Amino acid sequence: MDYYPPDERKNDVTNENEIWEMAKVNLQKQLGFSEISMNLWFGSMVLKVLTEDTAYFQIENDFKQNIINTRYLDDIKKVMAEILGFEVKIVPISIEKDSFEAKLAEVITKENEQKEPYEKKAPETPAVSDKSYLTREIISNEEGTGTVTISRTSPNFLPEYTFDNFVVGNSNKTAYTSARTVAEDPAGPEFNPLFLHGDPGLGKTHLLYAITRELTAKHPDFNIIFVKGEDFMNELIEALANKTPVAFREKYRNADMLIVDDIQFIAGKASVQEEFFHTFDKLYESGKQIVLSSDRPPKDMHQLEERLRSRFESGFISDIQAPDLELRVAILKRKAQNLGINVPNDVLMYLGENIKDNVRQIEGALKKMRALAYIQGEEINMSHAKTAVNDVLTNMANAVTPAKIMSFVSSKYGIPEEDIRSSKRSKDIANARHITVYLIRKLVDMPLASIGKLLNRDHTTIMSSVENVEKQLKVSPAFENTINEMIREIKSGT
Repeated sequence: MDYYPPDERKNDVTNENEIWEMAKVNLQKQLGFSEISMNLWFGSMVLKVLTEDTAYFQIENDFKQNIINTRYLDDIKKVMAEILGFEVKIVPISIEKDSFEAKLAEVITKENEQKEPYEKKAPETPAVSDKSYLTREIISNEEGTGTVTISRTSPNFLPEYTFDNFVVGNSNKTAYTSARTVAEDPAGPEFNPLFLHGDPGLGKTHLLYAITRELTAKHPDFNIIFVKGEDFMNELIEALANKTPVAFREKYRNADMLIVDDIQFIAGKASVQEEFFHTFDKLYESGKQIVLSSDRPPKDMHQLEERLRSRFESGFISDIQAPDLELRVAILKRKAQNLGINVPNDVLMYLGENIKDNVRQIEGALKKMRALAYIQGEEINMSHAKTAVNDVLTNMANAVTPAKIMSFVSSKYGIPEEDIRSSKRSKDIANARHITVYLIRKLVDMPLASIGKLLNRDHTTIMSSVENVEKQLKVSPAFENTINEMIREIKSGT
């Protein structure tokens, strides 16, 4: 890459500013800062140079540079990745004692020396040409005119999550049709409750938000509550601790529609299930619509109370399967349009053939290509696609997998992997097997049937292993510490 002195760089600073302004919006939400606090630490911070792997920021003095380095570096890195679609190193540069240009040259020279100590190289900064096709992503919680309560830490009300933006194929057609029917005719007898289930990243949350958006526009007087299952549980715990259960119940039981994403989180929590049971009955008896999503069908939620399971199964249940190649390419085309980028057909096909797991990976690859093309001042091409696919596959390789978990447990307990997969039932082998199943379920979120195939068992036996470990966790703090330490070691790769 050619290096240009800062006053000669082919660089449109407006675009760097736009990226940083978008990132600061997310940063303020992430930190929960007031405008005063944001201005104090980040108001004068400027994104001056953006390369393929590093973002260089100008900071007004050494004190603020130190604060940012010690307290906020990870937060800035996270929000920048959200905007760009991939991670970059964050380098704050103080201009208290010298100009940014001079300090930048020093920093880049040091970086090159560390990379290639035996070959001195001139500092490099990429030439960046027109980047006008980089589109701003607007996130808002105030769409439509009705009353929509997004509880606690639920995802933002993303504007692209509409029915029109949901690409329909054989794997998701039934779920799409049922969700659309609910949006057009809430509380209809055949679709109340509506229960959607499927692996992460296949579009369940998209459909839930599409329902919310459609109904908010059609029925301005509707009181719609959208909540994550885990947040429902946390709100109840907080209400009980603060002695405000009445307010909690009034909030949820007066809804015109209750949408709960990831309802599986309430399984096994007796007091939470009790509260949700009465909330469900009150809404259902009042003719209000209930929409639920989960990573598994009610019959596989073995810690779910039978009375709740029967209610979940009393309406319409639909699963969402992984998209086939044709649908993956169609999703790529639609998301590329939404991102405002032009992607050649051969690039779309290459991505569709190589990224198969879920829609989030597809979107991540598109953002990666967009950012690479943006930084290099080029149109999106096959080179960008190969880099994006390589990053996705690398992340998958570095991710926690069932094979890694089994290998870890085998080494930890001195039990051969073939014994863990075998039909042997000695106490030590059974214990290692139970823990392997629990850790796979918790860390990989793998469907029960898939875990069963891995260990040559049916999904009922696999669920029994999960329940066995969960019972031990409730009664043995020492065992809980052991499991938590194993989780930490597996995640860190140690």
